[in-house]
Amino acid sequence: MITISIYFQAFIIGICIGSFLNVVVYRLPNELSIVKPRSFCPNCRTKLSWRENIPLISWIIQRARCINCKKPISNRYPFVELTTGSLFVIFLNSTPSFYNASSNLFFNVIFGWVFLSLLICITLIDIDEFWIPQSLINFGFLFGILGLIFINILNNRFIDFNLLLRAISASLISFTTFESFRKFAKYIYRKDVIGKGDSKLIAMMALWLGPTGIILSVAISYIFAAVFCLLGIFFKLIKLKQVIPFAPFLSFGGLIVWLLGNEFFIDKLFLY
Repeated sequence: MITISIYFQAFIIGICIGSFLNVVVYRLPNELSIVKPRSFCPNCRTKLSWRENIPLISWIIQRARCINCKKPISNRYPFVELTTGSLFVIFLNSTPSFYNASSNLFFNVIFGWVFLSLLICITLIDIDEFWIPQSLINFGFLFGILGLIFINILNNRFIDFNLLLRAISASLISFTTFESFRKFAKYIYRKDVIGKGDSKLIAMMALWLGPTGIILSVAISYIFAAVFCLLGIFFKLIKLKQVIPFAPFLSFGGLIVWLLGNEFFIDKLFLY
């Protein structure tokens, strides 16, 4: 049973992880190490003390300004921390279908948080740079494989190669299908309309979600992307031929399927 204390702990862990995600999102596009040096002000480059690194609280106490150069600190920093903390709480109750072989709540929660954190980073970087770092994709593949292996070790004390084969097959088929679609679209429109990074992202997500899960997540992604674009054009927030990053929609679809599980959508679709 999940108590209020556990929810609170999950939130605290989440805002701390969110603070680290801010570092990743800033440093990877700038080709900086995410490990060292310690956090610094992007404007004056002064290294921050531990008092300036407390998630949410430091931003409030400092009135959203750097202590040294007095430059404003972006609202994104507390927003990412607060969002990550809130999602960590919500994902305590996730029901990932491909991981339902595990009865270990701690295991499911940890890997759910890893998946969530990874997609948050990818989403923010794609919004800023229209780019998905290969290092994050590789990290996702590595932990996806490890997750599937640990499922079997914790429950059956042996590796279910059948499950691994399904996951890897889903990943390969997803990449091949989406990459073929991307190249076809490029041939038709004579330019890139879908990023190659999106194909890799879908392949990585397929490893976590499985064959059914990735189909559902991509379908959800396209639905929300279409609604977003139609509303954006209608309210003149985006232009007709404006380039829109697709990773945020893919990430959203993947996280919704991870949270609710395949059965939720299948039951709704077939009215069971």
